[in-house]
Amino acid sequence: MKIRIHKEKLDKLIRLRNVLIGVVVFLIVVVLLFAFSVVNANKMSWGTKIAGISVGGLTVENAQEKLNKASEQFLNQDLFLTYKNSHWQTAPKNLGIKIDTENTIKNVFDYSHQRKNFLLSAWWQLESIFGYNFKPLWQINDDDLEGFFQNNLSSIHQPAQNSLLIYDETKKDFVVTVSKNGVIIDKDKFKKDLAKIINDFNGKDIQLNLIKDYPEVVESETQNAYEKAKSLLAALPIKIITEDNKEIGKINKEELLSLIDFKPISDPKKSNNKILGIELNIQKTRDYLVALAPAINHEPIDAVFTFKDNRVLAFALSEDGKILETENNIPILEQGILNPPANGKIQLETTTIKPKITSESINNMGITTFLASGSSNFSGSPNNRMHNIKVGAAKFNGALIKPDEEFSFNNFLGDVGPEQGYEPELVIKRDKTVPEYGGGLCQVSTTLFRAAVLAGLKITERYPHAFPVKYYNPQGFDATIYPPSPDLKFINNTPGYVLIQAKINGQELSFEFYGTSDERKVVIEGPTQYDINADGSMKTKLIQKVYDKNGNLVIDKTFNSIYKSPSLYPVERNPLE
Repeated sequence: MKIRIHKEKLDKLIRLRNVLIGVVVFLIVVVLLFAFSVVNANKMSWGTKIAGISVGGLTVENAQEKLNKASEQFLNQDLFLTYKNSHWQTAPKNLGIKIDTENTIKNVFDYSHQRKNFLLSAWWQLESIFGYNFKPLWQINDDDLEGFFQNNLSSIHQPAQNSLLIYDETKKDFVVTVSKNGVIIDKDKFKKDLAKIINDFNGKDIQLNLIKDYPEVVESETQNAYEKAKSLLAALPIKIITEDNKEIGKINKEELLSLIDFKPISDPKKSNNKILGIELNIQKTRDYLVALAPAINHEPIDAVFTFKDNRVLAFALSEDGKILETENNIPILEQGILNPPANGKIQLETTTIKPKITSESINNMGITTFLASGSSNFSGSPNNRMHNIKVGAAKFNGALIKPDEEFSFNNFLGDVGPEQGYEPELVIKRDKTVPEYGGGLCQVSTTLFRAAVLAGLKITERYPHAFPVKYYNPQGFDATIYPPSPDLKFINNTPGYVLIQAKINGQELSFEFYGTSDERKVVIEGPTQYDINADGSMKTKLIQKVYDKNGNLVIDKTFNSIYKSPSLYPVERNPLE
């Protein structure tokens, strides 16, 4: 009896021990899972590979950088194509392959971090320690691949030739070309072999296999296209007109033959069969429209204002611009050529572009008064600098600022580069003066700053140049810019719109501000120069005071400038910015 009781106690202790061991093991696993979840929170899971490239433990950014580098190396490595005793050497990039490294990294990261719950995500991350290789996302451009085969492997890749129609000038009629069977590289097998190489960024040889290729269209399947082509010729000429019935072009035989292509299309009478059809070549149609555009396109002309007898008057009226939108007119031209209209005319669509400043703006926007003007002289500037000043000033001509709107010079200026018509010229950058596109634009910002100050506008952001620049005399009345920062900003604190107009007279740039007068009075003190040193360094102070019509001081702004010595910003020739 005592033995049995002792045995029962022992069994209970054993069961309790097993339960405790299980609990401990479970807690250890949970702790490990939690630890892995924390360690991998913002990183690629440990053990993760992509195309054989280890990215485990890296941040998404570092993994992206590593995969980009490996992908670039793979796309430029040697790849050997072999058929029997013939060999060709190329690189994967020449085959039209694109590897989407960005979405590959995103998908791999999401796979292990966005599972249904924490335990599943953590468990997978624990498993990945033993290694998990993901395939990269990639695609291949079939047109590029076909082009590579035809340009480089034409000795073995000879596609079948469809029966087509060509125009015979001697016969004055379309004639049928002979169809021909061909032999081509098996692209399905080629892509499978390529996938194995891409999935591991490894491998240099692909054995090519050839298969027979048959034409989609033979001679007996060209009759419909022949009759259609003849009817298109009979409908010529077709006039190309605009909405106002202005003729800008004409489709004659030469134009028609250059624009149409003969291509296989589905046979309406037999399923799974092709016959010869006619379609418009989209790229050639686009080129044709681009050639027509100069006869239509013209930029809008802004109204130009002058000030006379305390009023703003328009001395040059505004004019709408017009543009021929190429893409919108491709289907119109296609429809008209392939289905000739009864009146023999194809009407293209044009888009009207309204000028920024219309003749009606004077009354509608309250632009009735000359507010102020600012000017600066750029005599002695190199040709590139003068060019950039003219391009930049033109950008601001006709600008409108709404009441209470904060105007940003850099935002309105936009991109600065060769595409925008700028030339390289000197700018102040960090501790030196270097040539960059748009050098000289600070002449524009400085002049605009002067006009805004004199108009009593509220200046919210302005920076002086690093050292005194001769073009901005008097020193202390300048404003430097360099997109995106520093910037020149000011608020239109007048009752109505402010219109900006730029003028260049000889080598003097000026900006005139027009708007609505609220009878404010603007007083400018300075700029006053002090602490002037032999090395050219100095300090200046400029004060803007604005009084409302009742004589109340509403703006009292001091612009302090500290200019360093020009010698601290070395340049090979005289500094310009």
